[in-house]
Amino acid sequence: MTAERPRDVASLGWRDRSDEGARVQLGAQGQRVLGCLVEKALATPDHYPLSHNALRSACNQTTGRDPVVDYDDRDVRAGLDDLKAQQLVRSEYARGSRVPKAAHRLEEQLDLDRPQQAVLALLLLRGAQTPGELRSRAGRLHPFASVEAVEEVLRSLAEHRFGTLVERRAREPGRREARWAHLLGESESATAVPPDAASTTAASTSVAPTTDGPVPTAGPRGRHRTFADAVAAGDLHTAVAQLADDVVFHSPAVHRPYRGREATAAVLRAVTTVFEDFRYVDELDAGDRVGLVFAARVGDRELEGWDYLRFDEAGRIVELTVMIRPLSGLEAVVERMRTALGG
Repeated sequence: MTAERPRDVASLGWRDRSDEGARVQLGAQGQRVLGCLVEKALATPDHYPLSHNALRSACNQTTGRDPVVDYDDRDVRAGLDDLKAQQLVRSEYARGSRVPKAAHRLEEQLDLDRPQQAVLALLLLRGAQTPGELRSRAGRLHPFASVEAVEEVLRSLAEHRFGTLVERRAREPGRREARWAHLLGESESATAVPPDAASTTAASTSVAPTTDGPVPTAGPRGRHRTFADAVAAGDLHTAVAQLADDVVFHSPAVHRPYRGREATAAVLRAVTTVFEDFRYVDELDAGDRVGLVFAARVGDRELEGWDYLRFDEAGRIVELTVMIRPLSGLEAVVERMRTALGG
């Protein structure tokens, strides 16, 4: 490959701006294109840089994107022009080819290492996320050993010498954890909180033990905490004790509903043998239900999902619905659950 000759940081006006906001300001198309370039550079380096067609396909993916878009050639070109104006993309040519391919310049222009690039790409492609969500989704880009490692990277981006590149936003109603967002262009509006208030612990991304006083997302009866703690700890006795006698379990992973406490207990026992590295990463208040967001692994498949709990007046779980994505992860779960449940 031959590439444009890099210009040094000073010639582009990049200087120590740690007390200012991010100098980079991209439109929606520029954000999507940059996120895709960084993602593909980290996840599929053998197929990087990207041709125009490959870049358009990456922008229009339906997995790992929020929002999902339907860009045409003009949209992709507008995104590239946006990045070129800020010296964040270059064209490269394969030997003997006249077709240019696009490559990002985050490392040389903003001095970002691989973990920082991975986190920034996820924020560009999927919007604001909690540290737990970022960790669960970063596996193909850069595997983080812990949530604390993600938080350390977020703080480094928030205090970057070229400007504040990310911010921690105020916790939203219905969410237990605050989310982080990039500052490379306009995104959903929310109130930020100071970076020094963002030092959280590993426990903050799993479900905390029940305590006295108000619970941030107590849901219909606040009983989800006991269930979630028990499931995360592998304490099936306590988890099953939270189920109503007539509880119903739904999930595409098992094809048909399982009715009753004993039948649902059998499913939960199977789950403990199928899922690896299972952890709850967030909570959602879903009207008359509570949503517990989880991340896990099945073999070499990274997946995420939601446990939706509905309660009766006594605070027992009467309906447990489990959703899983991506499709490849769900298929792996279906196969192993079939074996664990005896066909």
